[in-house]
Amino acid sequence: MSSLLRLAVLGLVGASLVGLASAATFAKQDRATLRALDKITGRSVDITVKVGEPVVFGSLNVELKACFQTPPEEVPESAAFLKISSLRPVSEEQAEVAPTAVAAGEQPVLFSGWMYASSPGLSALEHPVYDIWVIRCTAPAPVKLPPRVIVPLGDEPLIDDAPAGMSESDAPPVIEEDIPVD
Repeated sequence: MSSLLRLAVLGLVGASLVGLASAATFAKQDRATLRALDKITGRSVDITVKVGEPVVFGSLNVELKACFQTPPEEVPESAAFLKISSLRPVSEEQAEVAPTAVAAGEQPVLFSGWMYASSPGLSALEHPVYDIWVIRCTAPAPVKLPPRVIVPLGDEPLIDDAPAGMSESDAPPVIEEDIPVD
């Protein structure tokens, strides 16, 4: 019986080591692409949200707190921490029915937690009119450089080739000699 217990413990330790070896590494991103669905009209729209900059969709205020994305060589996964609140304040009647929820005049928080792109139903917004889920986390696009300037090759040097403060007459003379090629 003792050897069976040892074998089970070793198997558990081995499985946990394999699980750690295959654990995903996440990179922090500053934007998330969310898909929002209006259940009444059936229309969906993709929303790009930056960390700390709330976005309004319908009667919802969506704020991204953090977003993490796995690198391209790993299994794709995006995880975003969202805080979604209603723009409609709670009426006095609603506050009396559920006094522990929020005080009258405040905007109730409908969802606050992690959403995963691979499992949208795991942690979802529960709202009668809207659905919101994570598509991916992204970083801002890199700065694009201006197009390359192509300088035509000619025999004459360009005036702009001279160092600052030097005129064309101050430039050293160009000696054109034929150099033998072996």
